[in-house]
Amino acid sequence: MSIVYFGKTLSKNDNHHQVLKADVGQDITMSCIFDENKIEQVSFMRQMTGDILSLGSELFVHQSYIELKRFSSNRLDLKLKSVNQNDSGLYSCMFNDEKLISYLIEIFVPPRFVSYFPLEGSVSYPENSSMNLSCHVFAIPSVNITWIHKDKNKQLKYIHYGEDLYRSFIQPSDSGLYECIASNMYHATISRAFYVTVQYSPRVLILNEKMRNFLHETILVKCQVCSIPQVDHIYWLRHDQQIIDVNIHIKKQIINDQCLESIMEIVDINEYQFDEYECRGKNILGHKSDFINIQQISKTRKVKQKVTTDEINRNGRTALLLNKSHKKKKNQIKTTTGKILFN
Repeated sequence: MSIVYFGKTLSKNDNHHQVLKADVGQDITMSCIFDENKIEQVSFMRQMTGDILSLGSELFVHQSYIELKRFSSNRLDLKLKSVNQNDSGLYSCMFNDEKLISYLIEIFVPPRFVSYFPLEGSVSYPENSSMNLSCHVFAIPSVNITWIHKDKNKQLKYIHYGEDLYRSFIQPSDSGLYECIASNMYHATISRAFYVTVQYSPRVLILNEKMRNFLHETILVKCQVCSIPQVDHIYWLRHDQQIIDVNIHIKKQIINDQCLESIMEIVDINEYQFDEYECRGKNILGHKSDFINIQQISKTRKVKQKVTTDEINRNGRTALLLNKSHKKKKNQIKTTTGKILFN
């Protein structure tokens, strides 16, 4: 890519200059327009060093990346090929000692990563520890760095501005994708992503509520264990001893990348197995437990309730015979003289 500017004749006292911007590796062409037939009095010079680069149609410096070309009878072009940062500065086209036009060349450098941490694309931290991420970028113009966090539910949020990202007492919710984005509003943005996993010791939960069962029933107890990294094994214990009863069966199933479920089945429970049970999960960060007490329900005998009436079923119909004394009291009416009248 080549950047060309066509200059015009300026007055002797005009101190303004044209700004040319280019990225490292691009070409820049500076043009100078003058009166015809006066080319021998025209020169290009570099203001910062005072070096004369050309005089008339001859190049004074013999460097392969500088090229002088007579474009027309009243125009000279000075071309800098594949520029670098050292080519920045002020250049002038002179007619004798009069400045015809000047150019301020600004060489830009697209953003590039100088260093970053971690070097790998993923990193793990223990729960409650500190997290350090960094992105160091070189660019001209300088860049602004923005950090974003995308959690496991793919919720995105901007969390930080600057090269270094530091967080203390991190939790499992801090896991996810972290991305640093560098932009200087001139070049295309660049970014680098890191996947952070926050490791934690097992969270153990027995899913059953209080358990009260009859003798000889079959019982299922479910225990969920979540951790990062996943537990190696889930243990069922009674009195701190691993269970070896022949009628107790243990099976395990995967719920997701963090959680497992263990099911303890007690077939035909006997009276000695009504007790407190422990579900324990263990990984490299430690172990945790949850407990459940399985209680026995005693079978009670039903007592027949005594009634004051006799119930007799005759020919499919129910006849109630009232107690004689009760009937007598009901049918008797006492008079004021003490005589008893019968209805």
